[in-house]
Amino acid sequence: MKKLGVAILALIVILAAFLRIWKLDMVPASLNWDEVDAGYNAFTVANWGIDEWGNKFPLVFQSFYDDKHPVHIYITTVFVKLFGLSDFTMRLPSAIFGALGVLIIFYLTKYLFKKDLPAYFAAIFLAISPYHLQFSRGLWEVNFAFFFFILGIMFFYLGKNKNAWYFPLSFLGFGLSLYSYHSSKIVVPPMIIVLSVLYFKDFTKNIKAFAVSILVLAIFIVGLVINPRLLGFARAEQNKFPDEKIRATDLYQKTGNQYLGTLEIVAGNYIKYFSPDYLFINGDQNPRNSVKVFGEFYKIDALLITLGLIFMIIKPRKEWLVLFAWIALAPVPGALSGFTPNAARGLFMMGSLQIVASYGLYSIVNLFRKNIVKSVIVILVSVPLIWEFSSYLSYYYKEYGKKDAIEWQYGMKQIALYVKDHPYIDKVYMTKERQQPYIFILNYLEYPVYKYLKTVQYDESQSKSYNVAKSFGKFQFSEWNSVDSYPAPYVLYVLTPSQYDGLRYRSMFDVKELVKYPDGTNAYFLVEGGYNE
Repeated sequence: MKKLGVAILALIVILAAFLRIWKLDMVPASLNWDEVDAGYNAFTVANWGIDEWGNKFPLVFQSFYDDKHPVHIYITTVFVKLFGLSDFTMRLPSAIFGALGVLIIFYLTKYLFKKDLPAYFAAIFLAISPYHLQFSRGLWEVNFAFFFFILGIMFFYLGKNKNAWYFPLSFLGFGLSLYSYHSSKIVVPPMIIVLSVLYFKDFTKNIKAFAVSILVLAIFIVGLVINPRLLGFARAEQNKFPDEKIRATDLYQKTGNQYLGTLEIVAGNYIKYFSPDYLFINGDQNPRNSVKVFGEFYKIDALLITLGLIFMIIKPRKEWLVLFAWIALAPVPGALSGFTPNAARGLFMMGSLQIVASYGLYSIVNLFRKNIVKSVIVILVSVPLIWEFSSYLSYYYKEYGKKDAIEWQYGMKQIALYVKDHPYIDKVYMTKERQQPYIFILNYLEYPVYKYLKTVQYDESQSKSYNVAKSFGKFQFSEWNSVDSYPAPYVLYVLTPSQYDGLRYRSMFDVKELVKYPDGTNAYFLVEGGYNE
C-alpha cells in the first residue's frame, strides 16, 4: 500500500474508533443487566480469581442461569484490572474490537478481491454501519464473536495467498469465536468446512501448518466436550419454541409431526431476516438491539448489495461461494429461536453484506475509464449515504438515549450510588420488577465477591432466571409486601411509581430521591420514614 492508501485507511479506522468511543458511557442511556453482569464478573476475576458464584477462573460463567461465554469477560478483566471498574471501562473493549473489526474487514476484502478500492469501500461501510455501531457500543458477546470470525476468515486467506502458517491463526480466530457466542456454534463450523473444501490444496500443501491448524481446532473442540454448557443448552432451553406454537403450524396439523411443525417455524423465521423492512427500514424492534426507526443497513445499501449480487452472478468466482455461504448461514441461529428477526442472533449477516455492497460500488465504478466519471458515481452514492448516516447519528445521540431507557435498566446505577453515599442505611428493600437488581448493586458498590457469597440467598422460584438473588447483606429483593411497607429507622425502600402510589402508609414516608428517566418521567422512588438522619 502506498502512503496515501495507508493514510486513508488510518482515517477510516480513527473515524470508526471515534464513533464507537464518543459518549460511550452515556449512550445507550445505561448499561443493561448482561453488560453489568459481565463487567462485575470481570471485576471479581481480576481481583479474586473467581466469578460471582465462587467458581475459580471458569470457562463458562453461570451468570443468570444462562451460561455466558468466557471470551468477552476475560478480555474485559484486563481493562478492569488496568483502569478500574466503570461504565466506560466495561464498554471500552467492545468499542476497540469494533474499530479493529473495520481494519480486519478491509484486509479480508482486499484478499478476497485482490484490489484495494473495494476494501476501502467495505471498511467505510462497516465503520458507519448502524448495525455494527449498535453492538460495538455495549459489552456484547456477539461483537467479539463477529470480530474473531472475520479474523479467522482473513487469516485463512492470508494462509492461502501468502504463508501457510497463517492457517493456525485462522483456526485460533474461529475457536475464539466459538467461545464467544452461541450463534457461532452454528455458523463457524460450516464456514470452516466451506473454506477447507474450496481451498483444500492450499490448506494441505504445508503438512506441518495443516497439522498445527487441526491441533488448534481440536483443543477448542475438547474444551466443548469437557464443558458441554458452552454448547448453549441452557440458552436453547430458554428460547425453544412452545409446543402450542408448533401444534398451530400447517405442517403439524396436516401430518401430526412435531419436527415438520418446527421446520415450518424455522423456515418462516429464516425468511424474516431478509425482509426489506428489517434490513433497510425499521430494523430489529428490540430496543436494546436497534434504535427501531432505522434499518440494520442503510437504504442505499439495498441498491449496492443488489448490484454486487448481480455482478457476482455475471462474473462467478470461487470466493463468491464463501460469501454466499456466509450470507446463507448467518440467519440460521436466529431462525432457530423465537423473537425474530433478532439482530444479535443474526449478527453474522453483517460483514458479508458490506463486502457485497463494496463489490457492487466497485463494479459500477470500474465500468468507466475516466476518473471524473468514477468520481461522480462515488459522489452520487456518498450523498445519500452521508445523509442517512448523519440522520442516524442525530437520532442516536438526541433521541435514542431518551427512548426505551427502561429497557436498559436505567436508574439502577443511581439507586446504587445513593445507597453508597448514605452509609447510615441499615436495610434496603428494593423492587425486582426491572429484573436482576442485585447485579447492579454488586457492580456499582464494587461489592467484594467473598462478602457477597457469605450472605447471599438465591431465588428458587420459577422466575429465578430473572431474579437470581433474593437477598444479600442489607439488600432484600423479594418476599416483601410493598403495599404494607412501614417506615422504620434507617430503612430505605426502592419502589417503582406504581408501587409508590400503592403504599398504604405513603403519607408517613419522605421521598429522599426521585430517579427520573432521561425523558423526564419517573423511574424510581427512594423513600424512608419521616425522621431526621
